[in-house]
Amino acid sequence: MPNYEKSAMQRLSETSEDMEIWWDSSPLVYEAWENEMLEKADPLKKDKLKGYLKTLFDMGNPVDTLFDGVTTNPKLTSTALKILSEELAPIVDEIIEGNKAKNDYLLALETYKEITKRGTTLYMPLFEKSGYKKGYVSAQVDPREVTDVKKMLHQALELKQLSENVMVKCPGSHEGVYLTEILTSLGIPTNQTLVFHIPQVVAVAEAVKTGLEMGKRNGVDYTKWRSVITIMIGRFEGMPEFEESAKEVGIELTEELKRWSGIAIAKKAHKILNDPSNGYSSKLLLCSARPGPGEGNVYHVEKVAGGNMVYTMNPEIIDDFMRICDEKEVYSQMDDPVPEEIMSKLMKIPYFVEGYEVDGIKRDNFINHPSFILTREQFSGSMKEIEAFVAERKSKKDQ
Repeated sequence: MPNYEKSAMQRLSETSEDMEIWWDSSPLVYEAWENEMLEKADPLKKDKLKGYLKTLFDMGNPVDTLFDGVTTNPKLTSTALKILSEELAPIVDEIIEGNKAKNDYLLALETYKEITKRGTTLYMPLFEKSGYKKGYVSAQVDPREVTDVKKMLHQALELKQLSENVMVKCPGSHEGVYLTEILTSLGIPTNQTLVFHIPQVVAVAEAVKTGLEMGKRNGVDYTKWRSVITIMIGRFEGMPEFEESAKEVGIELTEELKRWSGIAIAKKAHKILNDPSNGYSSKLLLCSARPGPGEGNVYHVEKVAGGNMVYTMNPEIIDDFMRICDEKEVYSQMDDPVPEEIMSKLMKIPYFVEGYEVDGIKRDNFINHPSFILTREQFSGSMKEIEAFVAERKSKKDQ
């Protein structure tokens, strides 16, 4: 049995020169998660794990650590408020005191911005050292406004004012794609979120291409600009509509078939974005990985390792991946095809075909996809949780 000196995360990052690993959570919670990991670790492996975790991110030396960037969203910010409630409560109190005329909705947005800003500070040294290619912290416009371009644009410009290394997260709705085109034309880096299928990927890539051409004609500076398109790999395959669609054509949707469906979409998206003839400037970013199939695999990570892409990983999947692949080879498989027998089954399922074919879903219908509806609801609920935290702090100040 092999005994690797490097963690599975380090070996994953080395599968390609262009492979990036990002932290999918607020940077503020990393230390708490690190301590939790060490507390539950086997005493005989604790020192080794401590070294691994310091390699991922070092609060004292963020320049030379493995994480190349950060993704946040309302859900992750709400989680940070729960984990670090004692540390963050005084900050929220200051926001409330300094913005007495604002309602809970606006105070929640201010709270989200402040927590994001503190994260950008941690990654600014990497941003500067990398020549503005790494060290971005993604901050999302309010998921409750995915069809309102004006409101999202206003929020996007406010988010960008937080720091030079803010990357604005725009939703994969028709209006969100247009927002990305606008922001790109202004030289503002974007991360398209709530993306689940190939039609969205192509629509966003085309919007970025158009915005970039417009901005360059107008002399916009793109030295501090990047575009990534996030496919939420596990959410597309986790919907009951997928199982129903498979059942209608007589196919059993096994865990393995589910995992391969997300992988197939990721591989196709990677090929489209990296085809020079398309002239796209966006980089693929994957998230929402799930372990499996079975107990000894993380196909969502293993089968797409390598290539010109980003993988943003939350604390839970990092834990799973490091444990499952601790003594397992991790190597580039992005260019390996999906097994023929797997693709043959998937291409018989209408739900999958719609998400796999370039013209399978019309742009106006992006917001009607089951994955989009569920994820938007979850993210919107998290904004309400931030509002609730603010309201609770206000009530305590009034007592």
